[in-house]
Parts: sequence; structure tokens; C-alpha cells
Amino acid sequence: MSPEPSSTPERSRILSNEAGSIVTTKLLEVQGISKSFPGVQALKDVQFELDRGEVLALVGENGAGKSSLMKILSGIYTRDEGTISFEGREVEIEGPRAAQALGISIIHQEMNLMPHLTVAQNIFIGREPRSFGGFALRERALNKKAAELLARLLIHLDPRQEVGRLTVAKQQMVEIAKALSVDSKVLIMDEPTSSLTASESETLFRLIEGLKADGTGIIYISHRMEELGRIADRVTVIRDGRYVGTLEKGSFDVPTIIEMMVGRHIDENARPAAIDTHGNDVVLKVENLSTRNFVNDVSFELRRGEILGFAGLMGAGRTEVARAIIGADPKTSGTITVNGKVVNISKPTDAVKNGIGYLSEDRK
Repeated sequence: MSPEPSSTPERSRILSNEAGSIVTTKLLEVQGISKSFPGVQALKDVQFELDRGEVLALVGENGAGKSSLMKILSGIYTRDEGTISFEGREVEIEGPRAAQALGISIIHQEMNLMPHLTVAQNIFIGREPRSFGGFALRERALNKKAAELLARLLIHLDPRQEVGRLTVAKQQMVEIAKALSVDSKVLIMDEPTSSLTASESETLFRLIEGLKADGTGIIYISHRMEELGRIADRVTVIRDGRYVGTLEKGSFDVPTIIEMMVGRHIDENARPAAIDTHGNDVVLKVENLSTRNFVNDVSFELRRGEILGFAGLMGAGRTEVARAIIGADPKTSGTITVNGKVVNISKPTDAVKNGIGYLSEDRK
């Protein structure tokens, strides 16, 4: 049977010989998927199945091939070998638009938002309500549509706010709303809680339960083992780009999953010996640090060989303190002492010269 014609350059071709729709509880089936890049075999003979109304957790170490596999399903990459069947029909997904036409949406680990546009504009980009033959954007209707979606998803954001002014966690919620604004049959979530607080994660889990009840199949990628027992119906493990196995709900636990991921037994009781750093030299001392808008009179000490944790709710000022220390935000008062010497840090290059590095919450 010849591929069905399509008016779009990115098309999903139905390759099955069956005529008409096929009724099946199996929503998505992947068999023998392989993908290589120059010098790297990213995927080799990977397989899994996804049913309607199911959450399938896909786990593996960094570099195991999870994101590459999801990019194949969402049309970003093309596979070298293997088959993809959707609702009982073998298909070719020849681009992101073709995946969306099928009903496959993805929430990427790396956010794809336009910072100069509003929340509403980002959610409905390319699908905005328009008038006068498509020339005029109906801004009020767009904001109303976005507000209704955000309210339904219990996401507290102003649809008129510029995305670039939002925190990383709030930008992640915009990504989630954007993916759910399309009528998705398969929703791929790649590390969706990586920058969310516990309460925001719970909101997401409630959304997932509602999507399951509507029959949406969800592929959930996460390194947070505690989440799997909370939401996953099954867990599929891949290692070094290869399929290892699938565990049914009730038969998977964290030690078993980790052993499948790394390929060897890990003693969960083994812990590194505690190191006493109390008598060590103070390498960083911050006294009465303040900034114009947020940080007020913050003081702490960091000793050699020590890990000092900062805890607090979102908006408490943890990131702002770090930015003030490295000179990304100007301080209005306070002193910073490195290895016993008071230093003047007015810009990030000053921090680098004094041996201070900064890894931001925004991976980009």
C-alpha cells in the first residue's frame, strides 16, 4: 500500500495494510530502534510499549539514550533502524509537526521558550486567535484562552507577563502548559520536575492523574527514584543505548532499578565516611551582604572541604545571594573574604579571578 498523501512537508505516513481505524489499548509500540551519530552508537535495538491511560517511566544513567529516543518519537531525529507503531499502525514521523499531528507532544529537558514574548504568546505560538484574514492578533482573546488553560492546570501565572522575567521554575510551568495546550494522545515528559518545588511537583502529579483518566499515555523520564513509585505504572530501563527490561508496578523498587541502570549490584547501605571539617580554614566568609532589591544582611562562613547547603522556599533569596557573591548583581553593603583576604567583587570576572565558580540553575 502506498503512503497516504499529505499536504504538509512533514507527514506521518501510515504503512499498515489494514484499512480504516484500528481499535487497540496499545497506544504506542517501539521495536528495534537504533540510532548512531559519527563515532557514537546512541541507541541499539531499543523497544517498549505504551498503553492508553498509562504512565511509563523511562530511566537510565546520563548518556543512556533516553533523550535521543524521545527526540526520535517527537520527530526531531530520524531513526536508522526499527519500527514505530501508533494506535496499531506503523508510522513514519518525519518532523515535529508530524508528531504533533499524530498527537505526540514533548516537554523538553531544555526549555524552548522565547523570552521576549508573553506567557500566552509562548503557549499558543503559531496558533494564536487572529482576525482580518489572519493579519491581526487578537491579544485579548489570546490572554483569555491562556488564562483559562492556566487556571485549569492550577498554574498561577499572569498570561501577559514576559517569559524572560520569570524564574526557571515558572518557565518550566509555561513549558508544561504549552505541551498540554495541544490535544495530546502521548505526552513525553523529560525531567519535568528538575526545577520545580515539592508543591509544584505535586501539582504536576495531579495533572498527570487527570491526563491518565482521560486516556493520555505518558512517557516520564526522571532521575528522581522516589517519583517512580508515586506515578509510574511500569518502568523501562535502558543502559548504554540498549533495552535492559521493563518492570511492572508492584514489582519494582529503587535498588532493583539502580542495579539494572548501572549493570552491577549497589550496596544501598554503603556510605562514604563522614569528614570533620570543623577545624579547617575558612575559605569564604560573607558578612552583612545586601543588595538594592532583595538580599538583606546575609552572613555565613564556608570551610575548606565543606559542603554548605542553602535551604528555603522559592523566592526566599538563595539564587540572589549567589548572584551577589559572584558580582552578577551589585551589592549595596557587606564584605566578602576569600582565604582570609577581603576582596572586591563587582562583576563575575572578579569572582573567577578569586577562585569562585558559579553553576546557575539555568543549564543554558
